[in-house]
Amino acid sequence: MSQFRFLTSRRRLSALTSLFSQSPEPSSVSKHVACAVSNPEGKQPPPLSPKATAPNLYALVDLIDSFLQAKNLKSAFSAVCFLFKSGHATGAFILNLLMKGLCQGRSVSKAVQLFREVERKKWIFPDVVTYTILINGLCKDKRMEEAMELWREMVSGTGPGCSPNTVTYSTLMNGLSKAGRVEEAMSLLDNMKRSGLEANAYVYGTLVSGLCNAGSVDRALELFHDMSQKEIHPDLVLYNSLIHGLSKLGRWKEAKDMLHNMASQGIRPDVITYTSLIDGLCKDGKSSEALELFHEMSQKEIHPNLVLYNSLIHDLSKLGRWKEAKDMLHNMASQGIHPDVITFTSLIDGLCKDGKSSEALKLLGLMVEKGVKPCYITYTSLIDGLCKDGKSSEALKLLGLMVEKGEEPSNVTYNVLINHLCKESLIDDAFEFLEKITREGKSPDVFTYNTLIQGLCNVGKTGEAMKVLGKMLDSRFGVEPNSWTFNMLIHGLCKRHYAKLALKVQKLMVRRGYTCDLVTFNTLLDGLLKTKDIQGAIYLKREMDCLGLEPDSFTYSILINGLCKMGHVEDAENLLREMKEKGMCPCSHDYNSIMTILAKTGRMERALSLFDEMQDNHKPDVVTFNILIDAACKTRDMDLVKDLFVDMHQSGITPDSVIYSTLINGFAESGKTDEAIQMLEHMNGSGFVPNVRIYDSLIRCLIKKGDNKNIVSLLHQMAAKDVAPDTRLMSTLLDTLSFDGEDKTLLKSLPNFSNALAGRTKFSCHELMEKLQRSCLEIRLPASEAS
Repeated sequence: MSQFRFLTSRRRLSALTSLFSQSPEPSSVSKHVACAVSNPEGKQPPPLSPKATAPNLYALVDLIDSFLQAKNLKSAFSAVCFLFKSGHATGAFILNLLMKGLCQGRSVSKAVQLFREVERKKWIFPDVVTYTILINGLCKDKRMEEAMELWREMVSGTGPGCSPNTVTYSTLMNGLSKAGRVEEAMSLLDNMKRSGLEANAYVYGTLVSGLCNAGSVDRALELFHDMSQKEIHPDLVLYNSLIHGLSKLGRWKEAKDMLHNMASQGIRPDVITYTSLIDGLCKDGKSSEALELFHEMSQKEIHPNLVLYNSLIHDLSKLGRWKEAKDMLHNMASQGIHPDVITFTSLIDGLCKDGKSSEALKLLGLMVEKGVKPCYITYTSLIDGLCKDGKSSEALKLLGLMVEKGEEPSNVTYNVLINHLCKESLIDDAFEFLEKITREGKSPDVFTYNTLIQGLCNVGKTGEAMKVLGKMLDSRFGVEPNSWTFNMLIHGLCKRHYAKLALKVQKLMVRRGYTCDLVTFNTLLDGLLKTKDIQGAIYLKREMDCLGLEPDSFTYSILINGLCKMGHVEDAENLLREMKEKGMCPCSHDYNSIMTILAKTGRMERALSLFDEMQDNHKPDVVTFNILIDAACKTRDMDLVKDLFVDMHQSGITPDSVIYSTLINGFAESGKTDEAIQMLEHMNGSGFVPNVRIYDSLIRCLIKKGDNKNIVSLLHQMAAKDVAPDTRLMSTLLDTLSFDGEDKTLLKSLPNFSNALAGRTKFSCHELMEKLQRSCLEIRLPASEAS
């Protein structure tokens, strides 16, 4: 290809023609050229002879440039030698031509070698262009220290005495910015200004891009405003850098303002502008706004690219918006843009996470039909989805297909399968699969063994989990545990109430040089308190203090809840105060734990005081109100109950079925039948189904008042709501009611409870009727009907 470009370039062809026209017979130069063109990167061409007819300088320069572009360095240097021997006057432009060719040909080391050789022998004096070309080559080769050293030579005058210009500075700043050394690039700007050079739009653009990539968008905006004050007009590239930086940080208003600013400056946004905005919005979960911008692009006739489509499809798939994702796929096809592996993988991953593994399999087939090769991520997502949908056998078949197609499964793929086997409690199968892949030469990693340990702990096989850790600690095993390995095992042991053993694992962890973090200590504290080992928890808390490990809000929640369950409410309150003194905001669970024990031990005033304090700092929840309402009901303080219920509504908290049950039972047991029935209507209106205990409380209350009409109504309601009577309710009816007169209506209602309903209780309808008939002569049935 390089030969073709070389031969078909009109300018270079004319140079060669001029060169050949000066010689009646093929000269050594022509032989050299012919050899070079026919074999640009092959054997060494014949040396150029100074006796040949000398071509003009311009022809030779153009010839050298052509050789360099063809990456034929040997011929290029031979031509340079010929130029020198021909007696042509040469200057830095020849050196610059060579330096540029070498740097563009990725021969930066040779360029440095040439530069130093020329400088040492003083054949040609380098100029600012020479330095700038070499600095640019070094920057692209990520050799920043050497580039900086060259710049220092220029500034200090130790070189040939040429000072850096604006292009030199912008080149070096660009290199530093791309290497993440933005501060050094900014200091170069100050140095540049001190030397009397003015920064141009390219310099500002380079620095703005570097600052935005480093997340220093505010400093980039300062430079942008500095440009405006100096009337240096930003270009599209600079605007794109700022919009990209603002979008990454979720500063959408400023990003959109920048888009409008572009329009006011007459700069038309391009696909890169919109891709930055749309990709950022998608990652921030703002799909609707992203789609609005997408449609805006269409109106402005700015055509989306593959990257933009992939961002939208990935986001829509993640949200389960399949119709829109598929529409986007068709839109791509109409634009002539072919979906790639990222497009299909995003769709397949989203379908699998939404439990649609069958559709994902079909999409895999379409992917292959379109000639797009699935990657290991594609297969891993699908294997994970199939396992989640209970299709482990299909997942294993897909693993086999993956290998057959030449796609090497990663450890992540194997870990997904092992994880699902463990979750299904198929631990033996998980170990068998691990042994199989190990025999096949695969190397499981620490995540594989962590998955096994977690699976063993979940099914209560902590002894087996300890054995796996023991193997990992053996240096011959080849896989070392990490902190997460120990933390999972400690959690598994604490869950099984083996807190003492968990402490031993923690000591082993420390001896082996692993760092115990808050997760480790919080898990142990929770385990110790659940086994009522307060002294062990206090000792562990002191150990945390000695290590300088500050407890977090979760640590305090564990301690407060554990102490409250053991009745140490004063200690729990002290911890709550300590927590607030350290600037932490207690959660509702912390307050609820303390209020529960205060209410249960009859310290209602203190509980209400804590409730008031909670309202100042943290919003109470439905559990908070249930604790206080239940306590008030038990002390028959129904005025307080009503006040709390009003407070609850004013706080915007919707009562749950537990609250309603507490209220109805409380009013019923206090003899306040009307309030109890009113609360039952509230409960029914809220969509909750009262349980049999609520009906029993109400019926007992109505029995005391002799309100048989409402009792019958409640029984009908029970039947309509499919609430089965239990033995307690039946006993209430049979032991309390008399069966004569008006009670016959009630007795007729009782058989309305179907056999199916009564079948769920220990009391059958048949037994009920026998009792009723024995108690009331009027409803005795003939023997034939009774059977």
